[in-house]
Amino acid sequence: MDFFDIIGITQLIEYGKEKLGICPEKVEEKKIYHSEQITPKKYSFRPRTLEEYIGQENAKELIKINLKKIETMKPVHLIISGAKGTGKSTLAYIVANYLKMNIMTYVAGSFTIINLMQFVEKNNKSEQPMILFVDEIHSLDKSVGEFMYILLEQFILPIGNVDVRPFIFIGCTTDLNILQKKLAPMIDRCQSINLEHYSSNDIKQILHQYNIQTHQIPITDEEYNTLSSSCRYTPRIALSLFDDFVIVRNIEKVLKAHQIIKNSLTTNDIIILKHLAEIKKPTGVEVLSIITQQTKQDYMTLQEPFLIMEKYISRTSRGRIITNSGIELLQGLDNV
Repeated sequence: MDFFDIIGITQLIEYGKEKLGICPEKVEEKKIYHSEQITPKKYSFRPRTLEEYIGQENAKELIKINLKKIETMKPVHLIISGAKGTGKSTLAYIVANYLKMNIMTYVAGSFTIINLMQFVEKNNKSEQPMILFVDEIHSLDKSVGEFMYILLEQFILPIGNVDVRPFIFIGCTTDLNILQKKLAPMIDRCQSINLEHYSSNDIKQILHQYNIQTHQIPITDEEYNTLSSSCRYTPRIALSLFDDFVIVRNIEKVLKAHQIIKNSLTTNDIIILKHLAEIKKPTGVEVLSIITQQTKQDYMTLQEPFLIMEKYISRTSRGRIITNSGIELLQGLDNV
């Protein structure tokens, strides 16, 4: 027998649920809607294999290694970290496709011990082992995460030492730092896969692949280049811009609608850079978020990372300052 053999007993799982006060009759079955019901299948786009997945060579190599470990040695859990829209969930589904396992998906903020027990029970009864996928895992309630420690490591529920059938856990996060502070032992029980920044050429290949598989519209190389350099090097944003281009067939209209001035920089980015250039001293994120009319959290997660990555601003202990590159950019815009 291999490690996927059933070692748990349904009655023991029921006992664990009873100890937690989980009553089956009180758990409502969720109705599942398939994407085909609301979106033409033609426009659904998600790479299904590592070969189709463009970029992230280091991450893909780590995943290949761990897939072999799962096939030949033991279960391996994964924590995939990276910025929003960079393909973390896609990788989770690619793993499921490769292993030919069913995957149950949850969002950490609403994931409870009840959901966990439901998964354990379903996995125990299924024809083959399953994958538990929890997105935005850094938002997981700490008590739920701590409950999972022994389950991930030994496949034992921490209630009556109930053995359960082995499964694969995949968690995705946009903030590995928060997860490390809150649930470091969970990271220790998983293989960490970190997604890197995409290049403009990676994005261009993704858009080309997307066009071939979905729209098949004529588009010039220059238009590909403009779209790939206007999305903050984020695949999800790039695909959204491409869809807009399909509708209007005018690249300038697309950029104007999204207030993109140059090289992914928006009017909000220019407001930030001009403010820092004018006051010539460090400024806190509270002020920068106010002048761009957004929350501090939105500014720090959606806007600032790109400005720092492109070295237009710098983070100091006293606040944010504009760099020489940022000043040169503003001078170039003034000369246009």
